[in-house]
Amino acid sequence: MSYIQSAIPFVPILPLLGALILGLLGKKIYTKFGENVTGILGCTMPFASAVIAVTSFITLNGLDVSERVIRISMTHWVSVADLQLQWTFRYDPLSAVMLLVVTIIGTLIHIYGMGYMHDDRSFSRFFAYMNLFLASMLMLVLGDNIVIMFLGWEGVGLCSYLLIGFWFTEEQNAIAGKKAFIVNRIGDLGFLTGILLVAFFSMKLFGSTDLSFTQLQSRIDVFAQQTFFGFPLLEVIAICFFIGAMGKSAQIPLYVWLPDAMAGPTPVSALIHAATMVTAGVYMMGRVFFLYTLAPHALGFISLIAALTCFFSATIGMAQFDIKKVLAYSTVSQLGYMFLAMSVGAFSAGIFHLLTHAAFKAALFMASGSVIVALHHKQDMREMGGLLKKMPVTGYSFIAATLAIMGFPLTSGFFSKDEILWKAFIQGSPLLWLVGFVAAGITSFYMWRLVFMTFFGETRANKHTWDHCKEQPKRTVVPIAILAVAALTIGFWNVPHFLGGHSNFSSFLDPVVHDLSSSPMENFNKIQLAQKTEHVSNTENAMKPESGHQVATEHGVESGHAVQEDHTALEWGLMIASVAWTFFTGFLAYIFYMRYPKAREQIMSGAVAQKIFMVLNNKYFVDEFYEAVVITPIRKTFDFLAAFDQKVVDGLVNFAAYMGRIGSAFIGIFDNEIVDGLVNGTGWGTQAGGKGASSLQSGKIQTIIASSLIIFIIIVASVVLFLR
Repeated sequence: MSYIQSAIPFVPILPLLGALILGLLGKKIYTKFGENVTGILGCTMPFASAVIAVTSFITLNGLDVSERVIRISMTHWVSVADLQLQWTFRYDPLSAVMLLVVTIIGTLIHIYGMGYMHDDRSFSRFFAYMNLFLASMLMLVLGDNIVIMFLGWEGVGLCSYLLIGFWFTEEQNAIAGKKAFIVNRIGDLGFLTGILLVAFFSMKLFGSTDLSFTQLQSRIDVFAQQTFFGFPLLEVIAICFFIGAMGKSAQIPLYVWLPDAMAGPTPVSALIHAATMVTAGVYMMGRVFFLYTLAPHALGFISLIAALTCFFSATIGMAQFDIKKVLAYSTVSQLGYMFLAMSVGAFSAGIFHLLTHAAFKAALFMASGSVIVALHHKQDMREMGGLLKKMPVTGYSFIAATLAIMGFPLTSGFFSKDEILWKAFIQGSPLLWLVGFVAAGITSFYMWRLVFMTFFGETRANKHTWDHCKEQPKRTVVPIAILAVAALTIGFWNVPHFLGGHSNFSSFLDPVVHDLSSSPMENFNKIQLAQKTEHVSNTENAMKPESGHQVATEHGVESGHAVQEDHTALEWGLMIASVAWTFFTGFLAYIFYMRYPKAREQIMSGAVAQKIFMVLNNKYFVDEFYEAVVITPIRKTFDFLAAFDQKVVDGLVNFAAYMGRIGSAFIGIFDNEIVDGLVNGTGWGTQAGGKGASSLQSGKIQTIIASSLIIFIIIVASVVLFLR
């Protein structure tokens, strides 16, 4: 444990250090020592973090189950106004799994990136951003409280903007980066609102803003009794948190940024889609699972969103020709599977699919990038074909990863996907299972369509491209092959009981993530009844349970370890149906794209088929809908405000200034001509009067008599006029 406490802080610190070195000195290092030294430096820090993650994982496995939650305090309390934050990392089975995913796959993607980014003029900047991306994701995973998680959450959002728009001189890339950033800000507003609600009620109820996950879990029963504007507080917080997840993990309606993220370099696509950003929302739900167990209505809402995302994204993938776009919509669909698992309380199944998906989706993206480079950056599958002959390592690795994502028996996707479908059926509803079942078949179809159009048949590339097409260097293909092997084998970590296994992965997560044994609503009712029963029992001292988790049924309180109904036959039946369905749809892809392509052409020539294909190829016109309903009105509103500001507000200001100038001129004239004249005239009159009066005092008797006579006449005349 002491090793873990001393080593784990270096897992995020090392990539952060790499980002600082490459960001500040990368260009000098690249100029002086060349591309290889810069790339090795960029890969070294993630590799060191991966070594620490693996050794820490082994150490954690050696500890007793009760000792597997380790809190590592980095600093003392930090106080900002009423907010108190202890900078603490949390290392437990859940964060241990995530560290393995982020660091190992992240390192392989970095190594792959050395080959993919060869001769790029911003080579050092690329690895600086990639290191920063890993550091942000690792901080998100290790944070012991919501605030630290949110800092990492915002960090990966920033890095996605920097990396998706990496080639920002191209307008499409710059727009894609801005789109990802803005859409995620919408989701982040929801997440931040949830955090503020937690902080406010923590202060209100407990006089403390300790937002650590341990404290939140211990206080969750009190939170469950609170309301917010008449709504259950936990339901509101759960929805707010999920809105954040909708942005980061690309769920309807905030998924639109992820397909456009393909504008960035392929290593970025692999990192975002497999190991980092899109998994953040799923991880967050797993970390605060205790909140969602008491928010059944929120889970119902998540079920609806997840099912829609899973199905609609899969159908879009059937009609795309850009090889990376097919994989992008596949990612959105697979994320729907993960949230489907979370929404029915199968938290460990959702996390396990996160793990398996990270392996096979990283392999698929990296292999597609290898194909794109070999074909001189062509991405349209209609210009490919026959590449298995030219690129056998890439081709067979791609096929292996395709077997995993379709759920071929005993591959990783088989174990994780079928576990989700089973839980959706038994703890959700047959309708949820049906949506996931249909989406699984569609996934098999579009993935084998991609394989057959890219690696089999005759080439459709031009002669020059075909003649120069070749397998990529080892530093590019070896990471792909390693991930392909992982995609085939990693599923054995969680072999279910009905197949003779022990669900080891679920057992490993059990100390920190507890799956529900019933539907969310049934579980909520049981917990509520158990709390009431426990309160009555404590009051009357009528029942003193000795040990074990207590649940309530309509007959009273029973042990949580009671034997459940045996559904082995049903589980076998659903598994066989799923495997048969994916085999059938994969065979359809073979028929339409390999064996009888004319049959496909004949079907697609129909008017109805063409309209359906047009809708799917244009992605249900969602982007156009957003453009017309959201973006255009906002743009026009601000254009109007800008015009109003320029023509009305600025016009009034200019008119006021003009009138001010006229007023100033008038005042100047008035001051110069009239005021000065009056002042000067008054002075002149005073002086003249003074001179005239002074002449009366000359001392001459004639003057005195004359002036006295004049004054006398004036007075008499005034009296006469007055008396009349």
